[in-house]
Amino acid sequence: MKKIRQAEPKKNLTKKRAWLFHTREQFIGFIFFLVIIGVSFWIVNTLLNWMNNPEQAVLSQLSVTGDRQYTTDDDIREAVLALGLPDTFIGQDVDAIRQEVLRIPWIKQVSVRKQWPDKLIINVVEYRPVAYWNDAFLLDEQGLLFSLPQNRITNKSLPSLYGPENTEGNVLAMYQHLKQLLYRQLLVDHTLLVIHSINVNERYSWTLKLKPCIQIANNATANQLICENEQYMKVILGREQIEHRLNRFILLYPKIKAQTASDEIIDVVDLRYNNGASVQRNKLSNYRK
Repeated sequence: MKKIRQAEPKKNLTKKRAWLFHTREQFIGFIFFLVIIGVSFWIVNTLLNWMNNPEQAVLSQLSVTGDRQYTTDDDIREAVLALGLPDTFIGQDVDAIRQEVLRIPWIKQVSVRKQWPDKLIINVVEYRPVAYWNDAFLLDEQGLLFSLPQNRITNKSLPSLYGPENTEGNVLAMYQHLKQLLYRQLLVDHTLLVIHSINVNERYSWTLKLKPCIQIANNATANQLICENEQYMKVILGREQIEHRLNRFILLYPKIKAQTASDEIIDVVDLRYNNGASVQRNKLSNYRK
């Protein structure tokens, strides 16, 4: 019996493609994607190299902004150059620059930013002096201590405050309060008493140095003070009832002044009494500032 030969399966002559892409369009798209990635990498790398090339991306402009009275462009430029930073735009560390500028003792706040392609912008906020403190520092209106070269101080009439360490805030606050009390009391013949200095000793006894000024009408909206700079009177208020004693002095001053001869000045007024005050006068010719 003959064996029946089974028909062999028809061989598939079409070879399977060992191919990641099913169509030519997919392959072309992939190549195009690789080209885009390569070109982008080249552009970024070239741009970074250009920025870091001192001959190309030199930081050539410095702009200093803010309401400045004491800070010059040279002050800021010297602070930046003191860091020895690279002169490229990317190489600038804005935080380091900010910290270095803040080392200038009369600068309160600093902000630093870079502006493409070659500009550094630094905005500064200065302390505003309202008084001297212990002949060594200046105080701003918040009672913060700072220093400033004497030749840069534009307001030569700042009051001088003296007191124990760490009392500057309290002394300044009291100065501002007492100054308002005096300003509200326009005395006889348009005389206004201006605080020249305040001294608080270790026992917290308060002494004021006042100078009489004449208020004259300057125009319809403002008045001008004319002060006798060589004439000062010492007003001793003591340790207690500072405001009350100053008010008592304001009430007594017209009488004290009326009883003072034309060739005399009021030298010392001591208010450390329950009633009245002790007054010392001096000859004008003997008076020394």
